[in-house]
Amino acid sequence: MDKGWNEERRFARFGQYRLVLEEAWRRNGMTNKQVAMATGRGPSLISKVKNGRANICADLRHQLIDLFELDRVRLFMAIEIVGNGMLYFDPAFKHVCHASMCFVQELLTLIDEDINPEHKALFAAFSEQTISSVAGQAGCEVTSRITAIIPALNHLGRRSQS
Repeated sequence: MDKGWNEERRFARFGQYRLVLEEAWRRNGMTNKQVAMATGRGPSLISKVKNGRANICADLRHQLIDLFELDRVRLFMAIEIVGNGMLYFDPAFKHVCHASMCFVQELLTLIDEDINPEHKALFAAFSEQTISSVAGQAGCEVTSRITAIIPALNHLGRRSQS
């Protein structure tokens, strides 16, 4: 892999973390002194970090994420997957992340069961429980709309098997 590209991507990711942490800090309303006391860092360093004049090391980044009570999964998805940290604060993105995590949780519960992978995937995608927990997060009667198409999918599945 191109080392320059990796460095560029790493720098962009750190910039996204900085933006999210600055916004969370603003929304939280904590003073520099309060953050310094909570993180065990000096007030001068905290001031420089907040004003973008000092880099945020990984340890401090994790401390700030905990201090501002940020959802690590949603933060990871916004920055590492989508590449836009400010999506973290978007209510629609929050719902999408929650629904995605419900889906993954449903898949993980099936791993231990003695079912072949194709059936696990179909079950996870179209079981009533999954539809209720995943699609239901989206609201707007998504559950009933998806449930309504299941008979048609079953019919197509039976036709393809014969």
